[in-house]
Formats: sequence, C-alpha cells, structure tokens
Amino acid sequence: MNTARTFASLSAMIVCTNGALASPDLICSSIDSATSFGFVDGKVAYSFGTTLCNISDVPINWDAMSNAHPLVSQTLYRLRNGQIQQIGIGFVRHATVPLASNACNLGCTPAGFVELGAGCSTTNSSATNGSQGLMGPRTEVEAFEGFFPYPFTAINQVGDAIYKRLQVDLADISDPAALYFVETQVLSSDERSIASKSNNASYRQVVFAPGSSNATLVGPTYAQEPAIFAWRDHGLGIGMPDPSVRIIETTIPDDGVLYVGSKATPFDNQTWRYDVAIQNHNTLRGVRSIMIPIGFNQGVSSHGFTDVDYHDDLDELIDGTDWQLGVINGEVEWHTIETYETNPLGNAIRWGTTYSFSYVSSNEPVDKVMRVKFFAPGKTDGPDTMTVGVIAPQSGPCPADMDSDSLLNFFDISAFLSTFAAMNLNADFTGDGELNFFDISAFLEAFSAGCP
Repeated sequence: MNTARTFASLSAMIVCTNGALASPDLICSSIDSATSFGFVDGKVAYSFGTTLCNISDVPINWDAMSNAHPLVSQTLYRLRNGQIQQIGIGFVRHATVPLASNACNLGCTPAGFVELGAGCSTTNSSATNGSQGLMGPRTEVEAFEGFFPYPFTAINQVGDAIYKRLQVDLADISDPAALYFVETQVLSSDERSIASKSNNASYRQVVFAPGSSNATLVGPTYAQEPAIFAWRDHGLGIGMPDPSVRIIETTIPDDGVLYVGSKATPFDNQTWRYDVAIQNHNTLRGVRSIMIPIGFNQGVSSHGFTDVDYHDDLDELIDGTDWQLGVINGEVEWHTIETYETNPLGNAIRWGTTYSFSYVSSNEPVDKVMRVKFFAPGKTDGPDTMTVGVIAPQSGPCPADMDSDSLLNFFDISAFLSTFAAMNLNADFTGDGELNFFDISAFLEAFSAGCP
C-alpha cells in the first residue's frame, strides 16, 4: 500500500468532513514562498516558507525551550534525463512559538504557546525557516522518534550567507531542461504510529531564473508525498507520469520507512540504462549497500552514483567518500567504504536523503529483488538486510544457463544448487525475495524448457 497516497486522499476527506484524526499527526500542508540568501564559493542557499497542520484531534507539543518541539527539514531535487537526484541539503530548523490558525479548514482549537491545538495550522515565512540561529545539525536527530538533544548544537550561531541553510551548487540548478523540486519534511516526537510518521514530507516544483539564483515556487504542493514520487508523477514533464518508474515503500519495524525507486530506459546499441534511487525517509539505521542480481558472467558499464554533500559543524564530519561499485557473485553491488563499526559517521544513506545509482546492461529488464544492507544496528534484534523489488536486467536469454556457456547440463544444476545454498538471489527464480522449494521447482521448469 502506498502510505503517502493513502494519507493524501485521507487528508482531503478530512477537510471535506471538517473532522480530524485521532492521535498526534503533523503534516506539511503547503510550501509557500522562497528566499535566496546569496553565493559563497559557487554555492547558493535557500529556504522556503511552510504551513504545518495538526490533522489530529489532540494538541501537539511545541515548546521551543526544550526538545518537545517539531523540526523542519528542507532538501532540493533535480529531475532530468529520466533520473532523479538530490542536489541540496541543509540543517533542520527548530520550531518556535506556533501561530495557531485554521489554514487546513479543520476547525482549530487553540492550545496556547507551547502546543499546536487540534486541527490548527501554523505558518512560517521562508525567511524564518532560514534563520540560522534556529538551525541545528541533522546528525543529532533520531528522525523516527523525533528526538534530539536540547540545547542543540550550534544554537543561536550564525555565519555567512549559506551557513547551515539548504545549499546547492549553482551549476546544479542551471539546466533549463531539468525540473527542480523542494521537499519539506516535519518531525515531531509526539507522533507514535508508522502512519503518522510516514505522511510528513511534501514537495513542490521550484523554478530558477536563467542566469541567476532567484527561485520561484510554481504549481501546487504535493502534500504528504516525499520528493522521490516526483520521479514517477512528473517523469515525462509536469503532470505527465512516467509509467516505467516503480516506487516501493518499505517499512522497517520499529525503525522507519525507505522508498525505493527503479527504472529501465532503452539506451544506445541495444542496451538498457538501469536507475535505482533510495530515499531514507526516517530510519535511524540507514543504508550501507545495495546488491542487485544480474546473473553470473554478466557485466555492467557506464555506472553512476550520486549522494549528498553534508556541511557545517557536526554534519560535515560525515565521510563523503563515494560508494564503491563491484560485480561480485553475479550481483552488481554498491557499498560504503566504511562500516558503522569502523566509523559511525560513514557515508550511509541517512534520514532525509536520497542516493541514486545507475548502470548500463545489454540485457532487457525484468522484475527482480535486490538486497539492501543496513548501516547502523537496530534498536531491536533483527536481520541486517532486507529485500525489495526493482527493475533489473535479465540474467540472460536462457535463465537456467547458470554458468552462461549456452549449454544446459549437470554443471548448471550444480551451479544453481551452490547459488541456492549460498542464499544468493540469482537462485530466486520466482522473484519473491525468498529462496525455497518453489525456486527449485521454477529452475527445473526453466531447465526442462531448454535454451532458445
């Protein structure tokens, strides 16, 4: 089930019925304005205005003088040539006194200066959301719980025009053929359910004037949807969905939500470009590697990788080394250089960030399951990997030809059994992410069918 879509529809129903949800639930209902703060060393900084709404029937804590207040995160994305990439990130803005109003038409019940009442909204200008003294590092935030220390690091500290703010290289916003989107995510420690923790990101298109850094918001806010959905919903142009983009939401018990997008694009010389994007919505564990089965004796070329550039104070201590690529045991794999044990500030896919991967293969696309390996340990015992569906290359024209010698014989059976025993997903002939009797049966059926 697409939680973001479901809650977008539910929110519309709430407005129509003038009702509210039980249990705390804070969303960003609209992204309202844009401010540019100027250049430093080829980078420009922005902030965007927001309207936040308490769509529940109970007040939400909003004490600016403790850690019982929400946080606002803003990031920037670029969509071009069928690929989505995160190109900008900033610190989080700590909320101050809520200005209770009824912008969401839910019937606001005011609750004073340290709570946002049931059904109430509060609006902050882009200038306020860019107030450096109110901004703190992302690394000390546990996004799933909405927890952070107070006073937070660098409280009341200010600097040059781009300090702490959402930063982006001017070159990255200078492509007139690209589409750009800003995402706003709000976190509250009052939220308890996965549903309320999953519907708190929204995005909106932003246009940059040619030859300048001026930003203008256009079109509607896509409320309760993270920015990765822009890849699918505007992949062929604004309001023109790209049906070849698949996005899967995966919930990690007691830890949060990941969104995994994938796409296959016909390329030159009868090849295909495969793109994968992983958005960590709010998981503490993060991601340190992905492994996509492509079949033994198969290769990839023209690979690409995009992460984000952290900056300022604690966040800049995150290792920015690009992930390494390798083709190992029939899988194309990207992974961080360091593990959590060697460096807790290794370059994992952390909350509120999206990393993008691409490669070219001569094999046509098919539905497969990739493995995702977590970076940090979880709060509860559980596996350190998960599986999720993606669009990936076929292993070859003859799936049962496990050793890729164009012959089917005992050696292919032996290779399958070894692959199955090693729990390698190249033996996942049913494509469900599990290895069991049904995969053995599917392999034998493919083996009996022979090679074309």
